[in-house]
Amino acid sequence: MARRRLFVAAELDDAARAACADVAARLRARGWPGRWVPPENYHLTVAFLGGVDEERVPAVGAALRALAPARRGFALALDAVGAFPSPRRPRVAWAGSHAPPADFAALCGAVRAALSGLGFAFDERADPHVTLARADGRTPLPAVAPPAPTALRIDRLTLFESVTAAEGARYTPLERYELASGE
Repeated sequence: MARRRLFVAAELDDAARAACADVAARLRARGWPGRWVPPENYHLTVAFLGGVDEERVPAVGAALRALAPARRGFALALDAVGAFPSPRRPRVAWAGSHAPPADFAALCGAVRAALSGLGFAFDERADPHVTLARADGRTPLPAVAPPAPTALRIDRLTLFESVTAAEGARYTPLERYELASGE
């Protein structure tokens, strides 16, 4: 049975993508040894589904099509740089929001609740962040200025498939779901 590695995310606009790429470039210039995510793969994860049996993919799409029009779009500021689990032992370097709006957590909760009804399980985290690089946790993240404050408008969700190739992961949008008009 074929399985597809799927996740739901908010895509970045060109300004947000450029601001995140600038942060990554400054980290690289400081000599930080990350495995860099290509800017075309930048996104804000809403729900990671993992390996999904092919026959379950239509139900995922139907759940997202039903949910999206009932959720309002909103703005999110990309104005922070950080690392998981910590800047001293970083495994992930990210750009994100210093003060995430409650709307992002609510969107994650609604999407995850809808997909939980299909048997998916999720962690509780709803931290809006764009992964810039992954590392082994041995080299502390150098201090760099955050991105120039960039307001990202979250107006739709995208169901992505992640395919691992020799040159790295490739994310392919399978379907996009427009949120209701916001503010």
